[in-house]
Amino acid sequence: MSNSTAEKTSTKISKDKFRDTVLEDYRLAYMSRETSYLGRREVLTGKAKFGIFGDGKELPQIALAKQFRDGDFRSGYYRDQTIMMAIGQLTIQQFFAQLYAHTDVDAEPASAGRSMNGHFGTRSLNEDGSWKDLTKMKNSSSDISPTAGQMARLLGLGQASKVYRNNKALASFTKFSNKGNEVAFGTIGDASTSEGPFWEAINAMGVLQVPVVMSVWDDGQGISVPKKYQTTKESISEILKGFQREKGSNGFEILKVRAWDYPDLVETYEKATKIAREEHCPVLVHVEEVTQPQGHSTSGSHERYKSKERLEWETEYCCVKKFKEWIIENKLATAEELEVIEKDGKKEVSAHSEPLGQLI
Repeated sequence: MSNSTAEKTSTKISKDKFRDTVLEDYRLAYMSRETSYLGRREVLTGKAKFGIFGDGKELPQIALAKQFRDGDFRSGYYRDQTIMMAIGQLTIQQFFAQLYAHTDVDAEPASAGRSMNGHFGTRSLNEDGSWKDLTKMKNSSSDISPTAGQMARLLGLGQASKVYRNNKALASFTKFSNKGNEVAFGTIGDASTSEGPFWEAINAMGVLQVPVVMSVWDDGQGISVPKKYQTTKESISEILKGFQREKGSNGFEILKVRAWDYPDLVETYEKATKIAREEHCPVLVHVEEVTQPQGHSTSGSHERYKSKERLEWETEYCCVKKFKEWIIENKLATAEELEVIEKDGKKEVSAHSEPLGQLI
């Protein structure tokens, strides 16, 4: 990632504004990672029953969230904590409230402690049962545990936007759509793309031409199973090439990007979302070279099934680490300035977890 890449990314805003944005992104990435680290410790010390986290996916999720507008919907899974933080629909305190299964809906608004941690959602109804104006908020459907279970819902959310755009008789339902300009953002782990619901939904998205941005987080593993044993050609984007749209036909736009390349991630998600929102064409973003620093969940240790070389590679290509190196290389901040952000971020994460732990 060169200086010229940084300059290209910052052409639309002033240098100072660009620097502030980058440092705020680094702050969020670091704090989300610290949230994952502390969450694992809380489980392993007996304060929570189980933990599954989004570490390793912070940077692509921040890039995605930059394109998330009011009225848009997310249909994802339990790795998406950074997306939810970035769109302002999850605080660190709420994250730990769910980890501790806090039963107060004000503390844990996603499910009042009823769901496994990492199951996010926003509330579409007011307390009196009336509809909120969904076009003036960033929305997330409620997550469910079965992997790939989010796919049918994602398809429906994308189709709803298309119906609102094409059916003028629905123009009066202004709380649900702004003339069909909404995008449905979907996320899934690479291993779950081998499941039937993924393929059924992908095919239907291509047929219906719905405004969906589908992100695949590819860390090369399905828990302990390498993707060579579950994905043909070891690449979901390669085997979906037949879905690539061509002139005169429907299909997908298919993009690939590396999880640690901040400028390319920002550009890729800007391009993907523009296509989906304006053209109502589904886009698949295959995010490769994802790491999973703490393994799959608190139920196991990835040191048992990953090689020494793979673990060393994951340390070197950690997206937060690479982001820090890029910031310093492009003279957007010094190492000392970033260390201050890290120190403050670690304190803030700890401060938002401790009060909840004492209450439960």
